[in-house]
Amino acid sequence: MRINQKIKTDVLVVGSGLAGIKVAKELADQGHEVLMATKMKLASGSSFYPLKASLGTQVTKDGSDKPVFMADIETASRGMHRQDLAEIYVEEIAERVQEYGDIGVISKKLEGERKACFAEHPRDIYLLSNWDGIRENVTEIFGGYEKLNVMERTIVISLIQQEERVVGALLLDRDNEVIVVECKAVVLATGGFGSLYKHNLNPNDVDGSGHVLALEAGAGLVNMEFIQFIPGITTPRYKTLFGEHTLMYCRDIVKDSGESLLDPVLPEGLSRKECLEIRSGHGPFTDSLESKWVDIAMMKEIIRTRSEQGFELLYDPELYENDEEFYTVYLNWLEQNGIHLVEDEVRIAPFAHASNGGVYIDPYGRSGVPGLYAIGELSCNIEGANRLGGNSTGACMVFGKRAAADCSRYMQEVEPYEIGLEIAELQLDRLFNKKGNCTHAEAVHEAVDKVREILWYAGNVVRSEQQLLAAIEEINTLENGLDLACFFKQQATRKLAIKAKNFLKLSQLLLQAMLERKESRGAHYREDHPQEKPEFAKRLFIKETKPGTLSFEFLNQ
Repeated sequence: MRINQKIKTDVLVVGSGLAGIKVAKELADQGHEVLMATKMKLASGSSFYPLKASLGTQVTKDGSDKPVFMADIETASRGMHRQDLAEIYVEEIAERVQEYGDIGVISKKLEGERKACFAEHPRDIYLLSNWDGIRENVTEIFGGYEKLNVMERTIVISLIQQEERVVGALLLDRDNEVIVVECKAVVLATGGFGSLYKHNLNPNDVDGSGHVLALEAGAGLVNMEFIQFIPGITTPRYKTLFGEHTLMYCRDIVKDSGESLLDPVLPEGLSRKECLEIRSGHGPFTDSLESKWVDIAMMKEIIRTRSEQGFELLYDPELYENDEEFYTVYLNWLEQNGIHLVEDEVRIAPFAHASNGGVYIDPYGRSGVPGLYAIGELSCNIEGANRLGGNSTGACMVFGKRAAADCSRYMQEVEPYEIGLEIAELQLDRLFNKKGNCTHAEAVHEAVDKVREILWYAGNVVRSEQQLLAAIEEINTLENGLDLACFFKQQATRKLAIKAKNFLKLSQLLLQAMLERKESRGAHYREDHPQEKPEFAKRLFIKETKPGTLSFEFLNQ
């Protein structure tokens, strides 16, 4: 394949969610030439998922709250967080939320204090909403910078390294033409990997591409088995984010037969009312609380029946008498989208939502590979086995600013590297290691859909060795039946080839990580190892030791 176009810039920012927007503007303010590549349009990804009412940011109240906030993070983490990153967040978040307006984000501080998801203590919460308004603001702000350019409908397919540092990247533009970008640094802000699952609460572009880019460039991944699964609405509007706080007014969750889903599974001494009240205090599933039986019961019934239509919620009408802002914002938004929790038949099921793990970074978002930064949900940030609600958006701001500051210093120390087209073309040829009979588009689409189906059933809330091993074997078989190298040569289907490559690689990695952790801890539940075990009180690190070969190692770091 020939490459006919080269672009030169100071820094390439990949992804246009909150983290990407923050770091791009910070770098542009410091006078650097910035190129942003985004799979969809400006202001996209999970930050701007349309079927949710709002996002929150949890903020340190004052000096006395700092140790309390840290204790909340540590309790939720189950020992799987990184202490220095958490301390930085607690110290700096109060200043960073004041900068939302600078990047066009519409935010509002909730009246009073509130406990965020998994938090044991209340504090200030800022709500972000109005995605279309934010997108308009960001577009206007970015338009004011002569040296800040955005390439929409563009994906990064590989990072180029020379002299033991990242010096550029290979892109596929909106026309599926391959472009070489020469740059001094790359900031990955591509988000999580929720769309690898059949049922997820993410846009389709949240597909784990950044994890593969970082891994193949030599960066490490950590905590990948800790994935947030959160109830989502299946009926009357599929993939709508469910407000778990409304479970305080839920009388029961029932099967199609009308029988209670919970009564047969609850342990002695835990009532249905108590279980639902605990479950109303957190969005994602966790093995750490007795409310876990809600999610486990749903998923086991789905696996048993292979029915994915969800379970009906029976609400007390008093729900709509609660005039607290946290309730009214959500309930009013639901009504605007044609959903009434009391009057309609409303069903929920577990959906893949967010990743607590990701690229291993230091306090400046550095990946350990010179010239490569990772921020936002892509990075393994302050989260552990669970993540406090409202910390993910805040981390985009805190570490977006810190990464920009360090990246600016780094770029002043290095010279641009002239990438010869022959080097770029050689790297392009190495993207796929199998060449043979061409794969048809239908087979590739089927493989992608099959990966999503396999992960949904084997790597969801309920996991076991038997399920995981069978799933890994099934995906290996899928991979062996495809020749994506030949498929990639067809210009119209190049992005699909890259997506299939990433799905196959990342799904195997995720399943293996779940297999390695033979215990239950936080977001990770093994039905065959239901207890948290002291010998697994370490974080699981993943590296690519050579192309196609991964290492998994539990480390205290």
